[in-house]
Amino acid sequence: MMRWVSALEKRNFLTSFLHNHRLKHPDARFVLKYLLQHPHLLENVQFTETEQKQARWLIISTAMAEEEGLVFYRRGQKSTSLAAIMGDLALHPNEPLYLTLHFPGKARNFSYLRLIDHQAFENVRRHERHEKMAKAAEQVLDEALKRHEVSILKMQIDQALDRKDMELFHKLTEQLKKYEGQS
Repeated sequence: MMRWVSALEKRNFLTSFLHNHRLKHPDARFVLKYLLQHPHLLENVQFTETEQKQARWLIISTAMAEEEGLVFYRRGQKSTSLAAIMGDLALHPNEPLYLTLHFPGKARNFSYLRLIDHQAFENVRRHERHEKMAKAAEQVLDEALKRHEVSILKMQIDQALDRKDMELFHKLTEQLKKYEGQS
């Protein structure tokens, strides 16, 4: 389910997007500027990350993205022609237009994520939570491993003392000091 996004939010994002990115296809900039100049068209733009080949779907990529620079689908028919895109926008101004943008860092771009469907935003937030939990778990494991290694060193130091092996005792106590100094 798509959440409602104001035309102002869309305008602000697209203006910033055009300012900060170099587009792969020169006509893509023209299409986005056209949308920005026509608020009635911008009202019908819905940002999406899911395939919409059977609807009106516009895909635009930056120079750094791997995807095609400018692709337009209408009822399953693919086009890369500026004339076809502009003609369709003029003939069907009230139909929804799904827009997918491909640019580096979009999975962490909060402004973009606010525009797309809630599920994609939740997926990113879930990923960030998992990363945070994984980092915390790694820290706990590192600390447990360090405590285990320190306890083994202390046991070896006791054994060296029991055997009156002073050379090994000094070597192990130096290692222990290094471990404890890293804390």
